[in-house]
Amino acid sequence: MRRIICILMCLCMTSMALSLSITNGDFEIYYENGKTTNAEIAHWFDYGSVDLKYYYQGPFQYKGGPVSIATGGCMFSGVEANSNEDGGNHAYVYQSIGIYEPNIPAVDIELDWGVADLSLATSGEMGVTVMILESDGTFEPNEWEGAAHDIYGFVKTEEKPDLPITEIGRGNAFGYAEKGATAKHERFQIDLSSATPGKELFLRVNGYKGNVTPWVGIDNIKLSPAYVLNQLPENGDVYVSEDRTSAENDLVFKVTDPVIIAVDVLLSTDPNLPYPDSVIETKLDIPTAGEYTIDLEGSLPAHLLDDGHLKWDQDYYWKVLAYESDGGTGYTYKYTGLATSFTTIQYGPYLGDVTPNIQGVWSGEEAVFSLEYYNKTETFQWYKEGVSEPLENGAKYAGVDSNSLTIYDCQTADEGIYYCKGTYTEAGSIVVEAQSTAGGELAIKELKSYYPFESTESDAQGTYAPDVVGGKHAYLMGGASVVTNPEDPNSLIGGFLSLVNPRGGTHTQYAEIADVSVAHHKDITISCWVKPGILDLDYERYARIFDFGTDNQNYFYLTLLHRTNTARSAINLDNGERETDGVGPIGYGTQWLYVVLTIEDVTEMNDEGEEETTTTGKIYINGEHGGESEVRHPSEIEKPLNYLGKAISTAESYPNFNGLIDELKIYNYAQTAEEIA
Repeated sequence: MRRIICILMCLCMTSMALSLSITNGDFEIYYENGKTTNAEIAHWFDYGSVDLKYYYQGPFQYKGGPVSIATGGCMFSGVEANSNEDGGNHAYVYQSIGIYEPNIPAVDIELDWGVADLSLATSGEMGVTVMILESDGTFEPNEWEGAAHDIYGFVKTEEKPDLPITEIGRGNAFGYAEKGATAKHERFQIDLSSATPGKELFLRVNGYKGNVTPWVGIDNIKLSPAYVLNQLPENGDVYVSEDRTSAENDLVFKVTDPVIIAVDVLLSTDPNLPYPDSVIETKLDIPTAGEYTIDLEGSLPAHLLDDGHLKWDQDYYWKVLAYESDGGTGYTYKYTGLATSFTTIQYGPYLGDVTPNIQGVWSGEEAVFSLEYYNKTETFQWYKEGVSEPLENGAKYAGVDSNSLTIYDCQTADEGIYYCKGTYTEAGSIVVEAQSTAGGELAIKELKSYYPFESTESDAQGTYAPDVVGGKHAYLMGGASVVTNPEDPNSLIGGFLSLVNPRGGTHTQYAEIADVSVAHHKDITISCWVKPGILDLDYERYARIFDFGTDNQNYFYLTLLHRTNTARSAINLDNGERETDGVGPIGYGTQWLYVVLTIEDVTEMNDEGEEETTTTGKIYINGEHGGESEVRHPSEIEKPLNYLGKAISTAESYPNFNGLIDELKIYNYAQTAEEIA
C-alpha cells in the first residue's frame, strides 16, 4: 500500500563537499610495468593476470564523430562478456569514487564509447554497463597482477548473503555498430537512495561486444553528484490535497549545489515526461542553494487538469532540470533531478475499495470484507446497500465500526452490496465524511439462473423464456422460438430453444437476457445442452452458444469451433484475450452435447514451494474434462449485452448459432468434476 506523505517536514541543510569523484577518467595517466607491452591504466583496477591484460591502453580510434578522443582510452578485449545482463564477467575496470554522504541523491555519469577501430568493425550489437557498488568495508581491490579480482564477483546474492559488496544501481547503453560509425556520448543517472552513509562506493564499467569483431572502447568518464533532490511528494506517495475542493498541493525540491542558477520543473501524467510539453516552470531563478516550492495552484497545462484542478485518482510524474551559468547571461544544462511519481487523492477521510469486490460463500458460512483507507479517518460505519439504517454489532455482524466487517451465518437474505462510511472531525467541530469508493458484493453459492425452455411468457418488452430461478429472462429475438412439444425423439426432456440460422438464409434468430448481471459473478459455472445443426464448417465455426460483453474488445463467450471438433471459451478485457479450448467429440446435427464451462481461482504450489493463485477456466464435454487454461473472472467485464446464439461482434465471420439449446444453468461458483460428471 502506498504511504501517506506528511505535508509539513523539518528539513535541515547540511554543508556540502565533493565527496564522490573519479580519477583518470580520461585514461591519459598510465605507466609501463615491464610485464606487458600494454601500458597499465593508473588508478583503475581491472581483470587480468601476470602475463595478460584484458584491456588495451591507447587511442580511441574512430572515423569522425562529435567527440574528440585523442590519446588515452580503455579498450575492452574480445574476451569481454557476451551477455548484457550479468554486468560483464571479463572486460571491466573499476575504482573507488569516495565515501557516500546522505545529501547526494544521485550521480550523473557521462562517457564516450564505441568500437575500438571502426575501420575494421563488422556491423552488430555492442554496449557498455556502468554500475555503482557499495562495500561493507572489508573488500580490498587488487591490482591486476596475480589473479582476477573483479568487485562484481563479491556482490551479495540470496545464495551468498555474506559477501561484502552491494549493488546500488546500474545503467546500460546498447547500440548498433557499423563501419565508419561515430563514437557515442552517453549519460546515466543512478539513484543512490539505497546507499549507506559512510560506506565506500565504487564505479565499475564493463563492455559488451555482442557480435562485433573489434573491441569496445570507453573514454572521458565524468562523474558528478546530482545535487537536485525532488523531495515532496516522494516517489509513489499518495498526495493528499489541503482542502476537499481540489487536489492541489506543492512540489518541494532541494538544491544543494551553489553553481545551479535556474531550473525547469516538469510535471506530467506521462511517465516519460516529454520535453518541453511537461515544463510547468521555465528557468526558475535559483539565487542560492536551498529548498524551493512550486505552488500547483494556477495556470497548469489543460491536459493536467480537470475543471481547473489536478485530477483525482491520477498518477503524476515530475522532475527538475538544473542549469548553471554559461559565463554570460545564458544557461548551460547541468543535470537532472530524479524522476518521481505521486497519486492524487481527496483530503480528509479517504476510503478505498471494499475487498473482495465479490465474495461467494456457502449458506451458513461467514464472510469478511476489508477496507483500505487513507488519511485522518477517525470513525467507520458499515451499511448494506438499500438499507438506510447502519449495521450493528451482534449475532449477525462484527466490526461494523472498524475497517473490517464480518457477516455470520450467511443466507440468501444477506446477499447484496456492503459499503463503509468514514468521518474526521476538523477544527474541533466540522465533521468531514467520506464513503468507500466501491462496495463489496456478498453472494450465496448456488444456482443463480435456470432456463429450462419449457414455456414462454410475454410482457411489454416482448416474448421471453423464463429464468425460473433468478428472474433474468431470455427474450426471443428475430424469430427465435421455444419448441414446447418437440417431435424429435432424440430431444431432451420437454422443450428447447430453437435458433434457425443456416448459411444461405437469414441470420436473425437469437435470445437476449436483458438483466446485465446474469453472468456477473467472480467464479462461475455455465452448463447447457446443445445440439448444433448441420453447418457449413468454415462459415459457422465461430457461432456463439452465448456471448456476454460490451464490444469487440470486452466479452465472454462459449462457442463450438465446428471445423476443429473443439469447444472454446474466451474472456477478453481491453483486447487482451485468454482462451480455453476443450476437445470433443462433437457431432453436428445428430446428437445433443452437454457442455460445461467453469472459472475459479486455483491455488497451487509453484516450483519454489510458494503458493500461487491463478484464475483457471475449464471446459467439459459430456462430463469429460476437455481442457483448461488461465483466464480472467467474468465479473471483470461490464455486460450490458447478453446474447444466446449471437456474438457481440457484428462481423460476418461471427454468424448466429444454428441449432438447439436447452437446460441452460448459471451458478456463481465452479462445480467440481464429480458434480459435472
